[in-house]
Amino acid sequence: MGMLAAKGLATSVLADPNFLWEVPNKWTLEEASTVPVVYGTAYYALCVRGRMKPGHSLLVHAGTGGVGQAAIAIALHMGVTVYTTVGSKEKREFLKKTFPKLTDKNISNSRNTSFERHILRETKGRGVDLVLNSLAEDKLQASVRCLAKDGCFLEIGKLDLSNNSPLGMSVFLKNTTFHGILLDSLFDINSTSEEKKEVVRLLNEGIKNGAVNPLPATVFTESQVEQAFRYMGSGKHIGKVVLKIRDEESTAVVLPETKLVNSIPRSYMNPDKTYVLVGGLGGFGLELANWLIVRGAKNLVLTARSGITTGYQDVCVRNWKESGVNVLISKADCSTINGAQQLIDDSNKLGPVGGVF
Repeated sequence: MGMLAAKGLATSVLADPNFLWEVPNKWTLEEASTVPVVYGTAYYALCVRGRMKPGHSLLVHAGTGGVGQAAIAIALHMGVTVYTTVGSKEKREFLKKTFPKLTDKNISNSRNTSFERHILRETKGRGVDLVLNSLAEDKLQASVRCLAKDGCFLEIGKLDLSNNSPLGMSVFLKNTTFHGILLDSLFDINSTSEEKKEVVRLLNEGIKNGAVNPLPATVFTESQVEQAFRYMGSGKHIGKVVLKIRDEESTAVVLPETKLVNSIPRSYMNPDKTYVLVGGLGGFGLELANWLIVRGAKNLVLTARSGITTGYQDVCVRNWKESGVNVLISKADCSTINGAQQLIDDSNKLGPVGGVF
């Protein structure tokens, strides 16, 4: 079992060898599919970035979600006091049944900010050492106020980060820290390899010591992709939503049976060829360049009479080069015969021209 940065909805994938774990014999592959992302996220947030230790206290929002259940399991196994929130009575009862150490005193409501009063009451005004947050707007602000002195806020939701929502500096008067948790950043070429190794080690250790176990899953077939996403968007699920591509073999085989599925054709670029983008430093040109790179292009020529003139253009080109893409900025005037010929000649130095946009 493992994790991919993208292109995981497929019958075969290019796996990251650094993000693979052996599936225990007692687990089915369906069960194993519920483990890597949620436990990887939880370990990365709580143990790598949050440095959680036995005796700490933790608030986990959306406790019946995949990351929520993984975080609760890890924390309880480490001897951490856990508080969590849910959105319904059914989810509250599920948590108490799944984690017998949790009582009504440990569970509050995620639908409004009443959890703030609950946490402060249960901790006698102190607050918690760590908050694993996935709520937004006023609930995020209330979660910040639940932090104890020297507390650590771990943000796994992306809404407020994407919207650049203000936080307020007063929260740091309690010597707190704020971390944005993006597990997919560990796939970046410039990611800290030590953090990646630590996540792999912690998950392996958790499987061996019993802290990591498969989560409940709602399973859809490959023909029910739309229904699966709609169901996940409704927020009614508990645990993971899983897409099942094919049936699992009753016995382990080296090469599983290939199953053909309906799919939408995808464009791929030849990494040995050069792609020319006229006006490639414009807004649309930069997006098109990124689209080509995602699909395999390794040689790009971007035309712009003025060259790079903005910080955003510079950041884009620098990031592409750091990821191994050859980018040439051409100032040739391709509206003339001589300029067009110069552009083609310069492009051919990187590789045969595979397309002009």
